[in-house]
Amino acid sequence: THPRTLAPSRKHCLRMGLSIVPLPKRIKSRKHARKVTSEYHRITERLHHTTSSDERAKCAEELQAIGGVDAYQQASQFNTALHSTSRWVARRLRAHGVLAAGKPAPRVLEIGAINTQLLDTPGLHVRALDLNSQDARIEQRDFLTLPLGGALEASGASRPYDALVCSMVLNCVPDARRRFDMLVCMRGQLRVGGLCFVVLPGSCLAHSHTLTHDSFADCLRGVGLAPDLAAETPASAKLAYFECAAGLPDSAAALRFQRARHERRSGHGSQPPRRKSRGADFDVDLGGALGFGERIGRSFEALQPSRAQKEQRAARAEFLRQLKEEKLNG
Repeated sequence: THPRTLAPSRKHCLRMGLSIVPLPKRIKSRKHARKVTSEYHRITERLHHTTSSDERAKCAEELQAIGGVDAYQQASQFNTALHSTSRWVARRLRAHGVLAAGKPAPRVLEIGAINTQLLDTPGLHVRALDLNSQDARIEQRDFLTLPLGGALEASGASRPYDALVCSMVLNCVPDARRRFDMLVCMRGQLRVGGLCFVVLPGSCLAHSHTLTHDSFADCLRGVGLAPDLAAETPASAKLAYFECAAGLPDSAAALRFQRARHERRSGHGSQPPRRKSRGADFDVDLGGALGFGERIGRSFEALQPSRAQKEQRAARAEFLRQLKEEKLNG
């Protein structure tokens, strides 16, 4: 039964002096689902950054008005019914021969599971996690609290997963640094050669002030999740799909990402103003420990030329100038 039928009446609330908060409508359309998810992200972003008790109270009221995390997850379930990540994941695991008859069931870790589609996929051994579980089979837990190396077995040894699914989760993390931590932890749960499936809203890469599709691919390579950009992905104008193979962190790719991010951040102020997109603030603060003993600087630093390099460049410019004059005079 929908909760609306169990709610106290308006007359009862007035008689008892209770506040009247309209119940959120059941989500029945894509437009309504997008509105709920957008509002939820906007409010939680403000809540994460504010230090004002008044502002926090205001955010809490706004979250209650849209139905809170339950309405957000209902909207997410509605959206995933239209774009099934689980079918794509199963299809790609079969293409790699990981999911096949006669082979042991591949061990899959799903982060931010809002439904049981992957759990219900035949032939997979799935451990599903979510911060606010909506099903008894989904473990209510913060992914970042998991020990690295995979699940602990009865012997006490850890066994890495064969695949990991992170669909529409990274964009929900409100802090750029925690997104980097999450990517490092994702790599830390996989065996070498294991597959990682990442899905993001397309606007996070198309409209971000700091990232692009190509630079985010370098970000993934930097933490040891090399994307196969030629892999088959669902056709969608709204979502960005990445299929990655787990390997060693690539510090060169991480440095490329830092440089590209620095250049976009530096040039953002010179760009003409435009209507702000929901994906404009999507960012990853990559730097420090990449995992497996690999480390780079905490942030990009443009190298300043030394005095000798400056003198060498000046001498070369003067030589070219004189050579040009000789040709003109000759």
